[in-house]
Amino acid sequence: MRNMSFFVVIGLLAFSCLVGLFEYLPTRLDTGALVKMSDFPMKVGEWQGEDVPLTKQDYLILETTNLIMRRYKDPKGRQILLYIIYSDDNRKVTHPPEVCYMGSGATIADKGILAISSEIKANKMIAELKDGRQLVVYWYRAGNFNTSKYLEQQLRIVWRRTWGQRTSAAMIRISADMKEGEEQVTNRLVQDFSKRIEPLLSKYVP
Repeated sequence: MRNMSFFVVIGLLAFSCLVGLFEYLPTRLDTGALVKMSDFPMKVGEWQGEDVPLTKQDYLILETTNLIMRRYKDPKGRQILLYIIYSDDNRKVTHPPEVCYMGSGATIADKGILAISSEIKANKMIAELKDGRQLVVYWYRAGNFNTSKYLEQQLRIVWRRTWGQRTSAAMIRISADMKEGEEQVTNRLVQDFSKRIEPLLSKYVP
């Protein structure tokens, strides 16, 4: 029994060292040569997209150019902001969006989990901005695996790469402005759009 405990401890320590090694390896600006997020469809059902321009400094901060920030509009004039960031080999690009929101002065008023489908459970939060409120839904991908948990994504990537299995990292974020008293309406809008893009993920965010 003692020998078994010893090997378990050694195994855990070895895995922790590997995680630490991946965490502190130097990163670079990933140009995402294998998969291009810009190929993601501009039209999703009745929603028509338009790219939101980003600066060179934005890309440097995010450590990749392989992302889209796109505003989709439907025939009723409703708007959704879709943000997808992806990397073949830099798992750090998918840091939690709370970091960006709080860094820009926003307050996170509420957090929870939203079931998009049987395969996707997403984080949901309400961000209090200077000029209004936003409903934000986001989740992570490690290859084709979806999770609401950042740590689970990171550990899955490290574990698979430890055994020589290349695993991409991605984060999908969908947001919409929310007026007072319209949380349920905005919630349904974001959830519906999320369901619409789900079938596209395996092809465009592998």
